[in-house]
Amino acid sequence: MRGMRANRILIHLGLILVVLLSVVLSWFIWTNPAHYEKTKQQSSRNSNVVQSEQSNKSVGDIYLPTQVIYHQSDTSSYLINNTNVSLTDSIRSAIQKWHLRGVTRKSINSRKAYENLVARDNTVMLKYPDNVTSGILNDAFDQETRFSGKFSRIVFSVDKRNEVYLLNDENYAIYKVRTTNQNLAQIKELLIGKVQRFAVSETLINHRLMTNYENEVKVPEYSYLVNKQTAAYFVSTLMDSDNASSVTTKEQKGKTIYNDSNSKRMTVNNKRDIVFYEDLSGQQSYHTGMSSTLSKSFKVLKQMEVPLDNMRYYHYNAKNNSVVYRSYVEGFPIFNQTEYGTVEVQMTGARTKEIDFSLYSLQIPVPTGKERTILPSTQTVLDRLEAVGYKLSDIKNIEIGYQWTANPSSDLVVNLTPTWYVNYKNQWISYQKLIEQQP
Repeated sequence: MRGMRANRILIHLGLILVVLLSVVLSWFIWTNPAHYEKTKQQSSRNSNVVQSEQSNKSVGDIYLPTQVIYHQSDTSSYLINNTNVSLTDSIRSAIQKWHLRGVTRKSINSRKAYENLVARDNTVMLKYPDNVTSGILNDAFDQETRFSGKFSRIVFSVDKRNEVYLLNDENYAIYKVRTTNQNLAQIKELLIGKVQRFAVSETLINHRLMTNYENEVKVPEYSYLVNKQTAAYFVSTLMDSDNASSVTTKEQKGKTIYNDSNSKRMTVNNKRDIVFYEDLSGQQSYHTGMSSTLSKSFKVLKQMEVPLDNMRYYHYNAKNNSVVYRSYVEGFPIFNQTEYGTVEVQMTGARTKEIDFSLYSLQIPVPTGKERTILPSTQTVLDRLEAVGYKLSDIKNIEIGYQWTANPSSDLVVNLTPTWYVNYKNQWISYQKLIEQQP
């Protein structure tokens, strides 16, 4: 017991020292008379570092599936996670050696056929948070498929070759992919290695295949040192303006608004450190296809020069041509960092866009010394919501995620607290908040 207590004291002392060092360095920077010019120079150096990292990021790195479900039999189905390496990235490397070619639609609008395929024994399901297209499949897995459908699930057998399917929850479409050169033994090794297993089932609710955790789930809490980028950094990367004289600045009700001579505007919420960028020359009636929007939004993401190490594709909105990207930790998405996601890119014209994002990005995890948080099963959460008056028909999805909250001890640290998030009437709200406010 004494040893454990001593370890916790050392952990907390280490965290305090790191925070104090960061505070001292920040104070030195901001009290230096030439801090503005040095901040611009630092932004330039940071930009070069991030730019170098971004050049190595591909579409496949951001458009990776976020969950791996291994369905062994009628009574055993697991969400598989590896805390040491990215399991989806490892599986992607294996699939890149396969040959995926012809795509044939096998079924559509048949819930029974859809559920039967999902329940097949000895299959792996790679789940995207939302639909993607064949172009994304080809880029992410280095393939050459051609078809016009959308999908959010990749299902394949670990026993039988040439049994690969693409699934679309919205219309229960099932596409079979002609596949050769499969090394299924390599996949099996990845699934039975040093991994975490959560007992789950897949349930269709409101045309959404939901991962249903059968039991309580223990999820670690994290604290992270964060990097707060300057507004000047994004003025340079987004407004194409290294010349400060071409950008005008004004303060308005807790916000700083930057304008340039090219109809571009960037508004910084100084209280929440959230940025809204807009190209005012955009055409609000502009619409384009899903493949084009996904591709263009990724290019915008790289041009922004935000860190992409933990970033994943999360949602596509056809109504306004927007794409949401979220940060992920240990396979779970982060909520509350910004209003709708970590970054939301809306294409408003052929070369124009609107972007919502945060000035903060995660840097270094620090231990909290806390026990893992115990979250109730999916069914328990749904039962409690229904008991206080919520209609299940208004719930589009539910998943475990991390809530981004400020650390009261330091602005340089954020807490990531695991909880259930519910997509209620098309808004992601924490389970606790829904219970507190009730309908």
